[in-house]
Amino acid sequence: AAPPGGARGRGRGIARGSCGCSPTAARSTTEFHCHMSFLTILGTAAVVSAAIFMELIACLAFPVESGTEWLLLLLLVPLVLAAIPLLLLRACAGDSLFSDTPKGRHWAEFGFAFFATGIIGVPSLLLLRGLIRWEAFALALGGLALPAITAALSRVCQRADSDPFSYR
Repeated sequence: AAPPGGARGRGRGIARGSCGCSPTAARSTTEFHCHMSFLTILGTAAVVSAAIFMELIACLAFPVESGTEWLLLLLLVPLVLAAIPLLLLRACAGDSLFSDTPKGRHWAEFGFAFFATGIIGVPSLLLLRGLIRWEAFALALGGLALPAITAALSRVCQRADSDPFSYR
């Protein structure tokens, strides 16, 4: 029979990490996860900062004779508010024994879709009314596409990491 400390050959009384590895390997695994979460936060901050910077450049770099290019700053309001329903859902969703989906998921998706429509609709309406130029419109939508593409690529990479046979 195997000794109570683990398989044959392992020493008794040696503390093992949560993954079943040695304490040194468990410590390095924890440091790796901590380092990856820091990089995730840093990357998210960089993408959001770049998107806001692109919106500000869209307002300042392409002036209009009527002086209405500052109206594109209105885009920052739905841009900030779009994340709130999803953040609230993530923060308030508790583990339920009887349901696979959180109770507020439908309302969070609705709130996000409402604000996302405003994010695309505001520059479109400003362009159609002639209050901004095409270049500012393209830069504003490019600033919105940057976080969307980053989120989609992040989701694909997470799925590929969780199931190695899903995309091969």
